[in-house]
This record gives sequence, structure tokens and C-alpha cells, in this order.
Amino acid sequence: MSAARAGRLDEGRRLLEAALAAAPSDRGTLADLVVVLSWAGRDREALARFDSLGAAGAPAYAIAAAAVSARRIGQAARAVQLYQAAIAGGDRSTETRIGLALAEAARGDGAAARAALAEAEAADPSNPRLRQAARDVEALLRPDPAAEARRVRALAQSAGPDQAVTAARLAASGGNAGSAAAMADALMDLRRPFDALAVLEPALLRAPRDPALRRREALALAAVGAPELALVRAASVPGALRPAEERRIRGAANAFLVRWGAQIESPTPRDPAARYARTDAAIAALDAAIAAWTPLGPEAADAVRAARTDRLVALRDRTRMEEVIAEAARLREGGELPPYAREAVGDALLSRRRPEEAEAEYRAVLAADPGALAPSVGLFYALSEQRRWTEAQQVVQRLDREIPAWRALRGPEPPVAEWDRLQVDTAGILWRMWGDDLAGAEAVVDPLASAAAMNASLRSLRGDIWRLRGWPDQALEEYETALTNAPDDLDLRLGRAEALLDRRRYAEAREEIRVLGEQYPENTAVQRLQRRQAIRDMWELEATVRGGLGRDSSKPELDVGVRLYTPPIAENWRAFSGALLRTGDTNNGSLTTYRAVAGLEWRSPDIVVSGGVTIDWEGVDRGGAFVDAALRLSDQWTIDAGGQLTAADTPLAALRAGVYADSARIGATWRQSDLREAAAYVRVMQFSDDNTRWIGFARWQERVMNLPDWKLDIQPYAYASSNTRQDVPYYSPERDLEVAATAALTWIPWKRYERDLRVRFVVTAGGYWQEGFGWSPVLAARWENEHTLSDTLSVVYGAGWVRRDYDGQAEDSGSVVGGLRWRF
Repeated sequence: MSAARAGRLDEGRRLLEAALAAAPSDRGTLADLVVVLSWAGRDREALARFDSLGAAGAPAYAIAAAAVSARRIGQAARAVQLYQAAIAGGDRSTETRIGLALAEAARGDGAAARAALAEAEAADPSNPRLRQAARDVEALLRPDPAAEARRVRALAQSAGPDQAVTAARLAASGGNAGSAAAMADALMDLRRPFDALAVLEPALLRAPRDPALRRREALALAAVGAPELALVRAASVPGALRPAEERRIRGAANAFLVRWGAQIESPTPRDPAARYARTDAAIAALDAAIAAWTPLGPEAADAVRAARTDRLVALRDRTRMEEVIAEAARLREGGELPPYAREAVGDALLSRRRPEEAEAEYRAVLAADPGALAPSVGLFYALSEQRRWTEAQQVVQRLDREIPAWRALRGPEPPVAEWDRLQVDTAGILWRMWGDDLAGAEAVVDPLASAAAMNASLRSLRGDIWRLRGWPDQALEEYETALTNAPDDLDLRLGRAEALLDRRRYAEAREEIRVLGEQYPENTAVQRLQRRQAIRDMWELEATVRGGLGRDSSKPELDVGVRLYTPPIAENWRAFSGALLRTGDTNNGSLTTYRAVAGLEWRSPDIVVSGGVTIDWEGVDRGGAFVDAALRLSDQWTIDAGGQLTAADTPLAALRAGVYADSARIGATWRQSDLREAAAYVRVMQFSDDNTRWIGFARWQERVMNLPDWKLDIQPYAYASSNTRQDVPYYSPERDLEVAATAALTWIPWKRYERDLRVRFVVTAGGYWQEGFGWSPVLAARWENEHTLSDTLSVVYGAGWVRRDYDGQAEDSGSVVGGLRWRF
């Protein structure tokens, strides 16, 4: 207490709090603490401590200190009670009596205030404080609102806003309408709308129809984010708001409807009408406001523009993106848009596949608010669509630094999860996915999804990665498991439909896509899924061109093939027909052969079977047949087998001599992921001249470089064959073995959504061994371009060179490759 009396109030308070902590039941220490807190102006703390002390049995000096604090924060009635209790308890000091007079005046009881002041004067007539107290009492009873408001504003400058708020509440505590209005204006100037409402409330209880008070209440309610309530309260006194104020608050209420529609999830998300009911209501309200205000001309021009700007955001939320872009262009004729509207324009441009323009909008938003999350994520998407990977990664890294996984709370509470962090992690995962680093994306999402098993977004993302890695069974299980907890989650339903198509469960996929299309017709992801289904339902034309040396011929050969597939029949069937032309030189002269093909293909979840008949002209005029089957055992393993009567790859030299071959094969493929696979097969060819050729092949493929625009695959392989006859008119080594490795470097110099250009450089080097001739080098190099011109048309073309030995003689030749795939 000595420290407090010496003016060291903080020191005195700390010492008293320490003493009280050591002896919590010491009422004397608690009473002293109430006094020091009141001296320090910490009035609410003083009253809270006094409530712990209790008025019964409390020393009079502590009651008087509590009375001072109650009066200062505007609790005039309570202050009167406390002053009276302090006087009854023995504190008859002049300051206490003056405090009672001021409290009585503050609550509007002039007679009681003057009586208390008279008692103080009678007890201490020479006290100089009495004259000022008398003036203060009269000022409270007959306030000058304008002067009090000026005093409050000045106090805010000199002592801080908290002291000004205390003074404003005290000045308005008598319930006088003029004082309350003036204090509310002062508090609104200080950006303290909640305190303005606290000042207005008792005055409105006395004068509920006072238009000045209702106007200020409406303005304060609008300032605290309750514009609709502001309009309701103002409507109880017609004309309380000025027209411009009413338009501004109505605009804020409509803007609130826009935000509400975007932020509050519909309880029936599968119903298109109900899903956007709140946003549609906001658009209707904005349309009505625009229609009502536009005829007012320049007077309401700002309100009309604000309403149109808010409507632009609502149109974005309603996915009416073309309208957003058109309305933004019209609004820009009158000046630039505010940042929140430019963000909506960026979203619209991005959805219409205009990422360069969207980038400019997002950067403008971030220039005004560098830390904003939504435009940062939008900028990430825009940069990724342009394949500017480094810049997109920098956006994610900045967000990673700025947004922690946990937010610390004040006091002893433990930190809480920062949910915005999920968007940051998702962006980082997508950056890896879109750059084809699926393994890296999986490494990030897997622990997150495992730790948050109920989070549909993370589970969907993990399923998408597994599906893209070539594991549709694993992905489908992930989607369906997560859907048991979140049956309405759109991302999970989309992923499941994609996986159903991947697993060739076509009828189920078609039904799910139909339902999604009905429920989410405006959703771009649903539209892409519908497009995938529509493409599958088209005709398909395949054409190939290949020329150069092969393993079974020492002369270059050119093959041109074409095959046409029908749209699916009863989901699983397709018919096809085609033709094959082969031409080249042989040791016995040149030959051009022709083949016609017709057949059926059946695709089920676990097996694909393709079979048909053929007929050949020139060389060997003979009909034939073929069947191929691929049995899917799991996401990793496939067994394939096939047989041909009159094999399509019978050497031209054999056909030139009238020899044909039948063949059979069986093989297996193990595909661990998008980065690694292995395959092997065994094949037998039975020639009509009684030669039997056995062929074995094995390969291993590993992706050793996997950057967004560069890929490098290494494929070591081994090929071996044996023939039972060598006295034949075609190349037929008794035994041979080829061991080599192929490196394929793929460069993606350009990509724009479904369209892209891939340039591939392929080099093969190894050794070839032939019975009786020993080892010789095998060398080959090839360049090819693959153009995806649309989601239904792609072409491949390229050229190369190959060098290999046949019976000890080195041969080299140019090579060509070409192809076309067209769905229509």
C-alpha cells in the first residue's frame, strides 16, 4: 500500500496480488487490492475483486473504492448503492459524499444529488472541491452534449480510447437522449461501435421512438456486422435513416447474403436448386436494389455500383462465369474494380481457361493484401496451368512459411489447429501431382489422410493419387470407404466414378456420371467426367506407320495399318475392322502384301478379349484368325496370352516364298507404379515349312528422372530366339540373343490443358550374339513428336536410324514411325 500511495500503482498491485496468492482467505489484503485497482483506473478488475470480497462485512474504504469504479464505468445505480453502504459503514469523508452526489446526478435524480452535496458542504464547508463538484452535478443534470462529446474525443487523444469510453458511458448514464446521441457519435468516431450500442441501449429503453437514437443504433449495428438487424430496428421509426444511409446499409445486408451463400454449406447439396438457394436469394435482393436505385441517377450511383460489384461476386459463387467476365468489363468502364471483385473475376477467368488474365487479377488482389490466402491459392492455380512450376512452388513455399499448422491461444490454453493450413498442404500436393511427381505427392498426403481419417478432402486426394499411379482397385476402396462417412462429398463421388471407368465397370460408371450430371450440371469437374464418358462412346480410328529394319529381316520394311472401332455395344463390346499393308525388299525380290481384319472386343473388369478373322492377299493368299486376352489379377499383375493363324508379323521373305506361320504367346506384366514395371513373354511360331521358332523376351523399365517437363526412362531388356531350320528363304538363326538398354528422354515443351506436344529422343545400345557368328553391336536412335491436338485427336511422327548384324553382315537403315488416334 505504501508503494501505491507513492504513485507506484503497478508495483503495489503486484505485491498485493502476490500476498493474496500466499493467503487467499485474507480479506484485508483483498480489500486493499480493490482500492489499488480503483486508483489505477482498472475499474472492471476492481469490481470483479470486490464481488469476490462481498459487500457484507467489507471495510468501508473498499466499498467506497468499488463505488468510484462503478460510477466511472457508467453503473450509476450500483454506485449509489455502494456509496450509501460505505457511508453507513463509517466512511463519511467529503470525497465519498461528493461521489454519491455525482452518482445520483448521473442516474438523473437531481434532488438526491443536491441533498448529498449539501450534506458534504455541511460536514466540510471549506473544502475547495465542493464548488467544482457542484458544477459537475449541474452539468450531469443539464448536460451539454456537444461539449461532452468534444471532451470525450480530446480524452481519447490524451489518455487513450479506453478512458474516453469510460467518460462517454458516464456522460450518457443518465439516460438523456441528447447525451446518448452525442456520446454515440463520439464513440463511432473512435471506431467503438459496440460501446456506442451500450450507450444507446438505456436511452432507447426510455425513448424507443426517438428517430435520432434509432438512426445511431442502426449505424452502429451496421458497423458491427449486423446490417439486416440495423434495417429492422430502423424500420420501427420510419424516416430514421437518411436515404443514402439506408442504401448503404441495404447494400451491406445484401453483401452479407452473398457471403452467407458462399460460406454456409447446403443441408441438401445434391439438390441443385437448394444448393444455391442462399446465393440465388442474394442475387434476387441485389437485382431488386439495383432496379430501385438506378432511376435515382447520380444520387444513388455509388450504391448501384456497389450492388453490381457484389452481384458479380454472387454470380461467381453461382458458377455463372461468363456473366462475371461480361459484367466486370461493363463495370470497368466506370473505373477499376475493388480487390474482392477482382478475385472473383480471376476465378471466372481461370474456370474459362484464361490463366494469364487470371494471374493478373490475383496479383492485383495480393498487391492490396499480400497475405490473403484465397487469391494466393488462385495465383498458384493460374501459374500451374501455365506450367510455370518454379513460380507456383514459390507461392506454396510462401504460404507454408506464413500459415502455421497450429495457432497459439492466449493464456494457458493449448494451441489449436489452423484449418487454412489444409489448403496450403493441398496446394503443395497438387503441385507435385500436376508435375507428375505422384510418389512425392503420395508421401505428403498419406500421413495426413491417415491422421485425419474423417477428412473427405484428404481421402479423396489420396485416392486420386493412387488412381493416377495405376492402382484403381486401391483407389476405389479408398473412395468407397471415405464415402461411408461423407456420402455427399463431391470429390469422393467424382473419384469413384473415374475409378469405375478405370476398372471397366462401365454400367456402374455411366449411372453414377448420369446422376452427377443431374445434380451438379454447372460443375466443371463433372463436365470433364461427362466428356470422358462421351469420348468413350465415340467411334475410334487408329492408324500406324512403321518402317526400318527388324529383328527378323535384313531388309527394311514399311508397315501401314488402320483399324476402326465402333462405339461400345451393351457397354462391354466393340466391333472393329481394319487393314494392313506391308511392303519391302527380300533376297528373292520385293513384295507388297495386304490384309483385311474384322473382329470383336469384349472388355470386362478383369479380362479383355479381342478376336477376329483375317484374309491376306499377295505372298500367301490365306484366311486366318486371332485371339488375344489380358487377365487382370490385381493393380500390379496382368497375364496376357494370344494366338494367331497366319501371324501378322510373318517375315516378308517367308511370305515371298509362300511360307506362312501360326503363333501363340503367353506373358506377364508387373507394374509396381507409374515409375517401375517389368514384363516377360514366351512365344512360339510354327512355319508352314516345318520350322519352329521359339522367342523369349524380358524387360525392366525404370523412370530415373521425373521432372514436370522432362522424363527419362531406362529399359534394359533381353531377347532370345531359336529356330529348328536354317535352310529357309528368310532370316532364321539357329540361336541368337540380344541384350541391350534403351533410354527414352521425353520433353514437354508445350502443354495447354488437353493439348500438348511431347518430344521424345530414344537411344538403344547393346550387343547381339548369333550362333556361329559371335557378338556384334546393336545401335539405334530415334526422334519422335507426339501431338495431342484435342481430347479426341492425337498424331505421332518421327524418324531414326538402326544398325544391326544379320549372319555376320552389318546392316543399317533409316526408320520412320507415325500414328494417328481419332475419336469421332
